[in-house]
Amino acid sequence: MHAILLGAFVGKAFGTIHHMFSGAFAGSTIYAIEFDDEADTLTLANSISSNSSTSKWIAIDERKQNLYVGNGAQYDSYAITNKTGLEYSSSVDLEGSCSNANYIIASTEPPYFVFGAPYSTSCAGNVMSVDATGALTSIISNITYNSDAGVHGLALSSDNKFVYSADDMGNAVWVHSVNITSGEVTEVQYLAAPTSVDPRHMVVHPKGLFAYVVFEASSEIGVYSRNNTTGKLTYTNTTFPLLPNGYTNSSSYWADEVMFSVSSTGIPKYMYATTRSRTTTIPGYVSAFSIDTDTGAIISQLFLTETTNSGGSANSVTSAPFAEEYFAITDSASNDVEVWKITVNGTASGTGTAVAHLHLATGPSDVVWLD
Repeated sequence: MHAILLGAFVGKAFGTIHHMFSGAFAGSTIYAIEFDDEADTLTLANSISSNSSTSKWIAIDERKQNLYVGNGAQYDSYAITNKTGLEYSSSVDLEGSCSNANYIIASTEPPYFVFGAPYSTSCAGNVMSVDATGALTSIISNITYNSDAGVHGLALSSDNKFVYSADDMGNAVWVHSVNITSGEVTEVQYLAAPTSVDPRHMVVHPKGLFAYVVFEASSEIGVYSRNNTTGKLTYTNTTFPLLPNGYTNSSSYWADEVMFSVSSTGIPKYMYATTRSRTTTIPGYVSAFSIDTDTGAIISQLFLTETTNSGGSANSVTSAPFAEEYFAITDSASNDVEVWKITVNGTASGTGTAVAHLHLATGPSDVVWLD
């Protein structure tokens, strides 16, 4: 095990200082960031010199003990040593000629399998095992697709028994069952998406009745119903816009992310989504939705408002674990991380505002909250 630069714990008043890590598209730095929810400030707590040449996607495990990194032709894992520190643990190489480790998601129950998606055609998704500490050990199973597929995002059902793949290059969504003991996966469904929408990322509601998919090319959220027993999806022919009404120049934008808020009950009240502008000087958009806590259906689109910059390659949203009304958003074009807060009027309308802003030395990819 190789030690890397560690951050010192900074004691603050409990409940007011929260911590996150941010990956970066270029360079070996992973950023440790603090958010003060009383002062509404973001502070760079540590610039960690990692063993990864890029951290284009990062994920945190359920126990908040490990950080997983997509790093070119491999996945890396780091032990979280304190609230602003990491220590390199291990790496797992991609198989064959695949060299673009992209999306990572961790299961929420033992044995804590980690799922990864290389973003390229003819590359399978990966199921990885971890040791007792949560460090990655090996690829134990592959999530297979057809030769046209290029999966950009993954999602898990709340019971970890199904993994869903957003096939951006192949314009489809895939469903595979997961043996939660062995990690073996079996194809359940291939579902073509509407013409030329390019599914990018997706989420499955914890109740299991709905899944929501980012349509990158059309800048929309596509609504899918879900069978809780078979895991299969059905497209409902319902979409919600991630651009204002009347926008005809949709080719100037590309939708990015969708994420549920984090609730202490495990059942979210909100869902957040973003779209990016392809022009650095033109802002992207962020939207929030109210969610029925009994069914997981969308009640209403609360707002659709401009982001503070274009988003560049990433306008990624990550919901805060301490309050459902807060989320972090990255902007790789301007090298910024922000925290936003929403104000909601019932379930019908609301507003969203950036309350804290931090400029970094390089373009951030996505963030994960530690607390």
